Amino acid sequence: MLSPSLDILAIAAHRDDVEQTCGGTLLKAAQRGQHTGILDLTQGEMGTRGTAEDRAREADDAAKILGVSWRRALDIPDGRVENTWENRLRVASVIRETRPRVVILPYWKGRHPDHYTASVLGYEACFLAGLAKLDLGPRTSDLSRHQQAELRAGRPQESRQDAGATKIAPHRPFKIVYATLYYDIRPSFVVDISDQFEAKFASILAYKSQFSDQEAGKDLFPAHEEIRARVEAMARFYGMLGGVNYAEPFLQKEVGLVEDLLSIPVKSI
Repeated sequence: MLSPSLDILAIAAHRDDVEQTCGGTLLKAAQRGQHTGILDLTQGEMGTRGTAEDRAREADDAAKILGVSWRRALDIPDGRVENTWENRLRVASVIRETRPRVVILPYWKGRHPDHYTASVLGYEACFLAGLAKLDLGPRTSDLSRHQQAELRAGRPQESRQDAGATKIAPHRPFKIVYATLYYDIRPSFVVDISDQFEAKFASILAYKSQFSDQEAGKDLFPAHEEIRARVEAMARFYGMLGGVNYAEPFLQKEVGLVEDLLSIPVKSI
């Protein structure tokens, strides 16, 4: 069954990335009646804390808190997200399937290679998804690992029709924006999440395997009692830039268009 069209699709490398960078924005959209979705590129099997199975359950819990309509995780290797032709096609298939108007990607610079690679991979997949002559065939995510291996090896796929796939019309999102919370750069705009902050924080804490007191990775992860302070400090900082209590930052590559100077928000002085 094809998924309903989404208004907003957030794409990230790992489960819990979206919750941290734009969870409040997704919740705000859902509260307005918009259909939102999350595509996690990996299963999170290489994480210092927890297992892929733990994170799958936690991702479901977080999705419920954020009111998302659709969520899926691909099985691109965690710690080895690569911008390959095959991976671009896999993400492009999801773009065609979910048909989002807006796609949120990670910023294209950062500490973690999976994050910045996911940004470029996502952008190029959005472009490919709009090519009318590109036949993506069955959705790769619907195929078994054996079938995927045969596709990679170039073997004929008698199971293509067995996967229940039909040719899905090309689609390109109208807007691509970048969640910049992981990187120190002045955003193009911020989204007021003052009313959504508590639920955003709850969606982060849904990842008990990642944010509970543990010895594993203690040099990388903040202590449990510091988590709220850090999340709140970042949200307050970006909220201050927009003149609100809490906000999430975003960047767009294109110039913004203003029709009415009297309607521009945020005071200058």
